[in-house]
Amino acid sequence: MRVWTRQFQSDGTRKWVAVTGNQAIIAWLQNNLLLQLGESPFYADKGLPVTQSLISRIWPDYYLNQLQEFFRDYVSTIQITRDTSVVNDGLSYKILVIFKDGSLWTQGLDQFNQSFSQTGPYHGNI
Repeated sequence: MRVWTRQFQSDGTRKWVAVTGNQAIIAWLQNNLLLQLGESPFYADKGLPVTQSLISRIWPDYYLNQLQEFFRDYVSTIQITRDTSVVNDGLSYKILVIFKDGSLWTQGLDQFNQSFSQTGPYHGNI
């Protein structure tokens, strides 16, 4: 699998880079999580209803479970769980991925490595 992403460079410019393997799966997962529900004309069923979640103050657990089920075909184990230890008002999730080769990736949704994202460096809560 190959995924094209824009990586932010140290001088502030963006450069298109193809990522493969496990890095591509993480970039794909991250871009799905940063996508608004219905935003993509190709993947209208992917993404999170962020605006509705902020207005209603209801966590988007159902949609995260759908993404989790979708990515189960590409990894050995994926767990996206709500992080209740965070005391701020923002949404926070913990993500654990074990790839088919046995390597591990773990991260919090509010602390994504934005070097693979098209939205730029992380500067606040999601």
